[in-house]
Amino acid sequence: MPFYDSFSKSPKKPILCEAVGNVTCSRRHTVKKSGFCCAVLGIVVVVVTLGYVHPIAVPVLVPHLHARDPDRTAVTFVTLGDMGTGGSAQTQVAHAMDRVCQRDGCDFVLGLGDNIYPHSVTSTHDPQFQDKFEHPYARFRGIDFWMILGNHDWKHLVPGAQAQIDYTLHSERWRLPHTHYAIPFLPPWLHLYGVDTSLLEAGVGVYQVPAAQAALCGQPGWRLLFGHYPTHAHWFVRRALEHLIRQCRIQVYFAGHDHHQAHLDWGWYQEIIEGAGGAELAAVQGGGSQLRFGRATHGFAWVQVTEARLEIRLYDHEQTVLYVWETARKAP
Repeated sequence: MPFYDSFSKSPKKPILCEAVGNVTCSRRHTVKKSGFCCAVLGIVVVVVTLGYVHPIAVPVLVPHLHARDPDRTAVTFVTLGDMGTGGSAQTQVAHAMDRVCQRDGCDFVLGLGDNIYPHSVTSTHDPQFQDKFEHPYARFRGIDFWMILGNHDWKHLVPGAQAQIDYTLHSERWRLPHTHYAIPFLPPWLHLYGVDTSLLEAGVGVYQVPAAQAALCGQPGWRLLFGHYPTHAHWFVRRALEHLIRQCRIQVYFAGHDHHQAHLDWGWYQEIIEGAGGAELAAVQGGGSQLRFGRATHGFAWVQVTEARLEIRLYDHEQTVLYVWETARKAP
């Protein structure tokens, strides 16, 4: 799929979720949304579907990027989520990331949402960008941070989300060209797409699914997906994501939201949860036989992909390797 196509605007008449009054809040419990939350959700439905979240045009975006050789034989990146607190835990994780990247290499960083706690930002000049992103990651030079919006990033609704998109042109690191998009400058055997799971939860983000399918389905090599909510977080999110994962035979889905680190093996795809980038930790709950690893420890994942193999290492904030998983690519 051409890089330009990943920034296409939403259609005028998206499919809406039929039951937005009840959403899954954890693996086993649901709660009734208050009238206020439903009103907020309604605002998101109306405004987003009217197309008021404007992507960054590709000719404007590309000069700001740190280009990489698409013919390289290995791609390495770091992924983490739920980091934007500005606290000591975020700083410690950032320093550990930097040391691992200096030693083992990093082409880019994947941010898995909840970029700015607790209520996102109000404009591109909001000082929280400095306190909760630029300062913690100041050591990273010449590296793009490809971000995706989490539920906390929608707290100021469309103005806050738009500010995070627009900040892409005000930063040497921050990259969020749209609510969903494909990562550029990758070899032909690697395809990586980000989706906005909050919009999927609201029932207005289904237009992302055909865009992601166009970018991933039928592509050779590795097909990877990233977003904020894990697949188990909400019924509608799980239905949309697993439909996409099944249709495109996606091998790995990277998510945040749950404030710990985990690896879930669903048999037909792997799920890596990295929600331990700086926010207060939460215990690992459930998972059953699918849970290969889980620990409530601040940290991140380091990923290396070649045409034949994929390796994932989970680190804590002291650079200690907590867990390693690797696999060979199966045809096609």
